[in-house]
Amino acid sequence: MAIADRLRALFGRQSQPKTVISVHRERQVAVCSILFFLLLGLPLWWSTTRVYRAELPTSDIVRFTPEQTLPVPVVFYIDAKTPLSQADATFIETSVQAQVDSQRPQFTASEWHIRYQAAVRVGVAPDTPGHYTLRLRMGSDITSVDVTPARSAIVSVPHAAQAKDVLVKAISAIVADEERSVRDLAPQASKAIGNTHAVLKYAPEYAVTLTLLNENPVDGAAVDWDIKQAVRMYLQPLVDELRPFTRLSVSSQVLHHAGPPPVTAHKADNGTYLTSDMLPHFVNSPSWNFASVDPTSPMLNFVLFVPALASQPMRILDSGIERSSAFLVSQWGGVSIANLPDTTRPGDKVVLSPEDMQKHMGYFISQIRSLVGIRSNALLASSAQLQVRVRPATATGVSGWELDALMRRWLVRNRQTAIATLQSLVRLVDSLQNMVVMDDIKEKVDRSLAALYETENALRRLPDLNYVHAFASAASAASLAESAFFDPSMVSMLYFPDQHKYAIYMPFFLPATLPLLAALKKILAERRRVRAAASVKESSKTD
Repeated sequence: MAIADRLRALFGRQSQPKTVISVHRERQVAVCSILFFLLLGLPLWWSTTRVYRAELPTSDIVRFTPEQTLPVPVVFYIDAKTPLSQADATFIETSVQAQVDSQRPQFTASEWHIRYQAAVRVGVAPDTPGHYTLRLRMGSDITSVDVTPARSAIVSVPHAAQAKDVLVKAISAIVADEERSVRDLAPQASKAIGNTHAVLKYAPEYAVTLTLLNENPVDGAAVDWDIKQAVRMYLQPLVDELRPFTRLSVSSQVLHHAGPPPVTAHKADNGTYLTSDMLPHFVNSPSWNFASVDPTSPMLNFVLFVPALASQPMRILDSGIERSSAFLVSQWGGVSIANLPDTTRPGDKVVLSPEDMQKHMGYFISQIRSLVGIRSNALLASSAQLQVRVRPATATGVSGWELDALMRRWLVRNRQTAIATLQSLVRLVDSLQNMVVMDDIKEKVDRSLAALYETENALRRLPDLNYVHAFASAASAASLAESAFFDPSMVSMLYFPDQHKYAIYMPFFLPATLPLLAALKKILAERRRVRAAASVKESSKTD
């Protein structure tokens, strides 16, 4: 009975007409609810749902612009029996820089500005990258430059009066040519590197896989190779020379019953031949297993292809002219065709010795040079007034001059990569306000920025120029910037549209918002009714 009486009283109270006090109380409750929701609920919701965003050094990152010139110093030491004076060295340095600056092509609007600078000293250069010794010899019959595989060259002139002019011409030509090649403006850049589109992006490590591929061992010979000794004899010196800048991890495999290539060689009277237009389609990647033991590093594949006996000898013809039996596959590796001796019969067992593979390993070394970007042209071009001889680095596969040029090219590219990646990261974070930016991302960005500063500072320390340190700083800056940009916590937020947020929050806020909006609407309607009644009453009094 007590419950029934309460319900009866409640409904009876609800059916009673509202008084001014009850209406005013309802208004106060509605207004307080709205104020409570706005003043307390929204800040609480904002503080509990906002994402964490560590503050990135945006101002320091955006200050890097293409118009800011990066100085790239190259230091030359003049060694003569009669030492040059410091005034002569200063004159040569000033003249060289004037010639290099006058020959520099105009920078395009979006091109990064780099400026090679020649510094000239007297004496013998230290055995470090970026420092070169020019040994001056007087009394020769001709004017010549003999470039050695080490970081030195012998400059011979008939008379002492010609020495400064020859040195200025030689040094300015070396510096200007390398600057143009780094800017990819040199006419011979494509030939010098082999193929600019074939050059791989710098990586701290490349996975080099050497594969012996026997097309048809059933109807042919069983072929094997002594690859360990061949690598030790021919390839390891190049690997050791590149080790301070990048690591080549070498592995090998033998593939039997690999099947024929996708293209069929043309028949000839004495074997078969491939044409230049068939070479890009020669590699049968789906059927030939070129798995790498290191799936994270860029792969360089080099195939020693043994054709079926019926197709041997297999040659490569270009416009009807026989060329070498090897070819480069852009961004992938290279192939060398190994034709067995004419006396080989089906069922024979053939083991390729290191001596048998000398030619093919030479092809692979040349292809590695092209893929990583080592220039193969002469530092200087011979002319009627100046004879130039460049001695190849037959022992190591790369000279000190070539290695330093590659290092400077990688340094410039890594710096540009780091800056572009950091600026892209800043634009991405600014455009996506809900993207999480953790402290470890900020730490990587700060470290990358510090490495960029260290690169520039190292290049400006001419008395103590340390190219290895500058290169390591630039490589570290690029690696850290890319690690921050492609961090999983960053990438996951790229695919989180606003519609997802609406779908998540609407079930929570809509039920609470609708009664408040209805109460607010009711209050406004009541205010309009009261004002209208007051207006009518005021009009009636006036009448």
